[in-house]
Amino acid sequence: MDPQRMEHIYLQFVERWDYNQDGLATCDDLTVKRSRLFKRLDADKSGDLTSGEFRYAKFEDKSFMFFPLDRVDTNASATIEVDEFVAVSDSSFLHTDKDKNCVISRQEAMIAARELRGGGESGDHSKGGRGKRGGRSDEGGGHGDGHD
Repeated sequence: MDPQRMEHIYLQFVERWDYNQDGLATCDDLTVKRSRLFKRLDADKSGDLTSGEFRYAKFEDKSFMFFPLDRVDTNASATIEVDEFVAVSDSSFLHTDKDKNCVISRQEAMIAARELRGGGESGDHSKGGRGKRGGRSDEGGGHGDGHD
């Protein structure tokens, strides 16, 4: 693949993840993303999520499908505080961050792009469910939309 095409793919990838708009896809972006989602789910603005509020998390972020309330509620308070919420692993990001350094590199983005097209590097990765949804549903479609 030519270098211009590779850079274009990388920049598209970063744009999809770059919630803090620093030009990188990092774990810090996950914290921003999850903090914004937490605020939206906290319907009563109490500063924590009840089980009724938390149940919607899995519809906004598929990683939460694997984390029931009692697993996220590490302090056993029967509610979820923001620090507990943002600590939940993002399976898509973790899968992409091969070297686990909390930064998606150009090489990791290229591997992810190949996997999404069905040409995974080792052939043992499932094609289904690995890609991000068709936009940023927890952001209303883009950066800087005032959901802080």
